Amino acid sequence: MSLRLKITLWVTAGLMLILFFSFTFVYYMFIRVTTNGEIELLKEKAHTLLQKDLPNHPEYWNNNNQMDEFLIPQEMLRYITPDTKVLYQIYSDENLLRYRPSYVNKETITTETARDGIFIFVKVPVFQQGHQVAVLEIGRSLRKLGEHANILISILSLTSAGALILAVTGGYLYTNVIFHPLHQLISTMQNIEKSGSFRRISMSKTKTQDELFMLGDTFNRMIDRLEETFMKQEQFLADASHELRTPLTIIESYASLLRRWAFSDAALREEALEAIQSESAQLKLLTQNLLSLTHAVREECEQSVSFDLLPFIQKTASSLRLTSGRHIEVHTPPELKELHMTGNPNKLKQLLIILVDNALKYSKQDVTIQVNDEANQVRLTVVDHGIGIAEKDLPHLFDRFYRADKARNRKLGGAGLGLAIAHNIVMKQKGTITLQSSLGEGTKAVVTLPKTCQ
Repeated sequence: MSLRLKITLWVTAGLMLILFFSFTFVYYMFIRVTTNGEIELLKEKAHTLLQKDLPNHPEYWNNNNQMDEFLIPQEMLRYITPDTKVLYQIYSDENLLRYRPSYVNKETITTETARDGIFIFVKVPVFQQGHQVAVLEIGRSLRKLGEHANILISILSLTSAGALILAVTGGYLYTNVIFHPLHQLISTMQNIEKSGSFRRISMSKTKTQDELFMLGDTFNRMIDRLEETFMKQEQFLADASHELRTPLTIIESYASLLRRWAFSDAALREEALEAIQSESAQLKLLTQNLLSLTHAVREECEQSVSFDLLPFIQKTASSLRLTSGRHIEVHTPPELKELHMTGNPNKLKQLLIILVDNALKYSKQDVTIQVNDEANQVRLTVVDHGIGIAEKDLPHLFDRFYRADKARNRKLGGAGLGLAIAHNIVMKQKGTITLQSSLGEGTKAVVTLPKTCQ
């Protein structure tokens, strides 16, 4: 069963349930209000008759002309003694006589329902000198009410049938309109599955901005993201293949050279081994960077620890000074003695090494690390005074394998992955990273990190 048919049936069933309870309430209120009105009339008539002092005037019952003015069609008057015998009675509907008389001590109202109609009885005590001596009973047949009730039932039944037909027809047609975008979505997804190409749903801007429009718009935006990701993935695979092919080609070439000539030539053998070792190291670094970028496990806040950032930066800068043989300065405000934050120290160390290593590669002068405390954030700035970066290259520097000068970066041992890894680390730490640079004027890498990982 299709979803469209299910919705139509459920809506129809709900509507019929509402109509059933509504019509039942209408029918009940119609019967109750009408019956209560007739009961009030009978009570007034009973009290009027009691004012005629019926116990002391039996002639009222013997002479029907005396009571005819109070007796209407489909009605009965009975005078009942304490032994439940009917002393006097007059009637205009014999059906009322089939209900046995009863003696009561207080005003009583009885309603009886039968196939031929509804019957109501009002019984009031008759007192003489302060003592009850009889019961006056007035009964009335509400046959007309039953006929009217049957007409009402017929009207409500026809209304329900008409509403059912309209609900089924209208619901089915309306669901066609509602499900049209869903059919478009299904058709588009099936075409994508068959063709393997990215397609989008045609959206009219004049349509109401409802949930179905939002569904289609969200689907189109999702396809945009998937297509962009797919293109980046293809580019990543192509770039990674290219970067891996270069050192592998060099290693293969020198290995062949060793196999053919280097066993008898010591200088050539040394050159080949040095090249193979150098390219193997480059290949190992490239592989490590690729693994770092494609690592499936996210290092979220639960892996963070609290630590003092200042000695951490000083220690990292000292290690880089030792390994690079270059001068690296750490600048902090004089009043800043401690700077506690939460984060992943290992990842922050990797971030700092990447930024400082880039600064050392493209600058012959000193490199500066500036640390600032800004309310709930920490700002780290790595400054060099080297060759700088062209403005057109700045937006792409965080892309994988992007290099402003591929020949120069290859010579320096870069693969274009460092800044991509740095960007990934900063994003996981819920921070931001920007590069400010101009050709010939050096580069600033500005990183802001929250003190508390949220």
